[in-house]
Amino acid sequence: MSTATDTATATLVALISSYADNKGALGRRYGEWAVSAPTVEAAVAAAAMAQDELGHARSTYAVLAKLGEPREEDGLDTSNAMPMLTDELPDWASMIAANLVIDGVLTTWIAGARDSTIEPLAQRARKILQEEGAHKVHAEAWARRICRLGGEDRELLQRRIGEAWEQAARWPGPDDDAGYQEAISAGMLAFGPAEVREQVRSWLEEILGREDCTPSLDEPSDWAEWDAKRRS
Repeated sequence: MSTATDTATATLVALISSYADNKGALGRRYGEWAVSAPTVEAAVAAAAMAQDELGHARSTYAVLAKLGEPREEDGLDTSNAMPMLTDELPDWASMIAANLVIDGVLTTWIAGARDSTIEPLAQRARKILQEEGAHKVHAEAWARRICRLGGEDRELLQRRIGEAWEQAARWPGPDDDAGYQEAISAGMLAFGPAEVREQVRSWLEEILGREDCTPSLDEPSDWAEWDAKRRS
């Protein structure tokens, strides 16, 4: 195996491992709202999404073994997740922001792997994307609903979306990361970090812009202390 391929594989291992940890953390956070959501329907949706996310985490860990880095499927560590997901989400606005932004970034990233040359990853990506459609519908509907309420509810959602973006936008990493670019060249992934962010930003600006509710969604600029393993 060439050095370039080694670097690409190491980058993909870090991405997959972190993706699965964050998916597992999302599942736990969603599950905590299954009994305290503002409506019965929202509680049912939170429970269903929690089950999906935990399943996504477990199935994705299995890909690591194919890349020579086996990890137990039940070995998720929420301390490796984005800071917003390491503890309970404090309010429903945080839940929607996580659903909208964090899940949005992770789902956009996995969409870039649906035709991956790593076939086990491609298979799981296609399955995950089928289930994520319902999560997107849920996020969009609640975002519109809260934006239309106005007042403190609207302001809180905007703040939570901004906080989620600050973390999730850094997760893919800098666009000039050598390992990531080599993974693209090897067909492991279809597009880079900047495109992941741009796709999510465009989507958020479209749906939130209709409600005049878009917070600042800046491109991250300071990568000096960025950690490729923790993706932050």
